Amino acid sequence: MLDLLKINAPRHISEFVLRRYMDKGNVDEVNYVDFCEDIDNPSQLFGVGRDFNHSFAYFPKTQARQSGAEVVRNNPDDVDDVIARVRQLCSQQRIRVGEFFRDFDKLRSGYITAAQFRIGLNMAKCSISAPEFKMLCETFQAPKEGDHIRWRDFCDQVDEVFTKKGLEKRIDEPLDDARLNTIYGRQAPQKDERNTVQNIVDNFKEVVRKHRLDAKSFFQDFDRHRHFKVTPKQFRQVLNTLGFPLTEEEVLNVAQVYGNENNDIRYADFLKDANCLVYNINGPTTGAKSTYVGHNIDFQGESEHQRLMKKIKNMIKKDRIRITEFFQDHDILRKGYLPRQKFRSVLHSQKIQLTIEEFDRLERHFATNASGDMVDYVTFAEDMAKIFTEKDLEKQPLKRLSAFNAPSILDPKDVLNDKEEEYLHACLTRLGTAVRHRRLLIKPFF
Repeated sequence: MLDLLKINAPRHISEFVLRRYMDKGNVDEVNYVDFCEDIDNPSQLFGVGRDFNHSFAYFPKTQARQSGAEVVRNNPDDVDDVIARVRQLCSQQRIRVGEFFRDFDKLRSGYITAAQFRIGLNMAKCSISAPEFKMLCETFQAPKEGDHIRWRDFCDQVDEVFTKKGLEKRIDEPLDDARLNTIYGRQAPQKDERNTVQNIVDNFKEVVRKHRLDAKSFFQDFDRHRHFKVTPKQFRQVLNTLGFPLTEEEVLNVAQVYGNENNDIRYADFLKDANCLVYNINGPTTGAKSTYVGHNIDFQGESEHQRLMKKIKNMIKKDRIRITEFFQDHDILRKGYLPRQKFRSVLHSQKIQLTIEEFDRLERHFATNASGDMVDYVTFAEDMAKIFTEKDLEKQPLKRLSAFNAPSILDPKDVLNDKEEEYLHACLTRLGTAVRHRRLLIKPFF
């Protein structure tokens, strides 16, 4: 059998093997089972077996339970910080926090224990840290034995984000002055940071004034739940979309001034400071003499509607823009019309640069009413889509479509006349003379 497997051993070794595995009392037979077990030992040949089994190290039988709960570790500066944070939570989730405390106060005395106060906050999903809870207990301590809390006074201050008590006696009381901003140990911005942010606000205000942008709708694309805050990365991305790029240092300065405790930027406050779409007509002037020198330059753009539409089609054809999808991002209910500012903002975001007169002419033509506040973007988008295809082709399958050819930047705008040819020849001759004298090889530069 060993010869069949081509295992050749010297004679004296074969005799040792036979002597080792010879059955006792039988010199004619060999116990091959013991021989095979010694030869085919899995731990020596293949590295398998219980000693080599490492699967339990990679795939344990039981996984440790991982809880999704997080321990809140906020350290507030004062109790107003805590109340402002609770107001934020109640305002975002529309929580009437008093409903969770009322069941603990059977006698309607206005007092509950500190443990019941903690349970009520947890049921209202207002997670607060131990220092925050201690500060609330010290501020709203009830004049009673033991740890009791004046929960009604606490609820009155929190509910100021919705309304205030006693308005029937004070009809001129402002309702929107409840504090919602929190500090939580954040360092106050320095003077140079405030100056940098003020310059950013002034420059962005000028961009909004020139292009009549509705920037809030672009921020709301990232703020689906209307918390009026975005991350610094999203804030920078939105401003880049609006044609107002910022550096990383400038974004950090904006986050320092308009940020909250989570380092999110409150874009609503930023836009409120940068809002310049309200003008004072015939306002006070300084009386200084103007130094502006007027030039006869036409900034009105195309005066005819057909030429204006052809200009826009050239831009859309060149960049392959499906303009309908960008309009529908601002029309959630698919009404088919948008306000003028949003219509203009969509065109501006797609790099369709038009003058103010051209925007006004376009909005008047596609206006849905006499006042011109709403623009029918569906008709405009269908007219733009004709440069790619036409509607109702399923009814007219044999209809031939004409291709819309947008002018290229390499195409000449017109044929040169004799005077222009002479002027061009003189320029090329002068350029060739300079190249020859200076021994230039001009082609690698191009």
